[in-house]
Amino acid sequence: MKIRITIMAFLFAGIAGSFVASPADAQRYVIVNGQFLNSAQIQRLEQLGCVSIPDGNYWLRSDGWWGYAGDPTPQGQLGDYCRKPSLSERGLLYRPGEILGE
Repeated sequence: MKIRITIMAFLFAGIAGSFVASPADAQRYVIVNGQFLNSAQIQRLEQLGCVSIPDGNYWLRSDGWWGYAGDPTPQGQLGDYCRKPSLSERGLLYRPGEILGE
């Protein structure tokens, strides 16, 4: 729920135009829902998604699903990469006595 509210606030901030950058001013070329993002917006979106965002043209829904502009197929959900693997997924979960060789 918190991520959804943050995403909605992020989208509304871009629509409001207070953070919209022109392509000439941008060091990066990232467009989300038709809005050029400035470096602060890109950084915030990367923090929310726990991933580096390559330059490109994307769509982002308020529920966190994202994809490439012109393609309605969702590519993932914002925050998918934030979940850390469990101990067993990393191979770090041991049975009692397994480490000592009992």
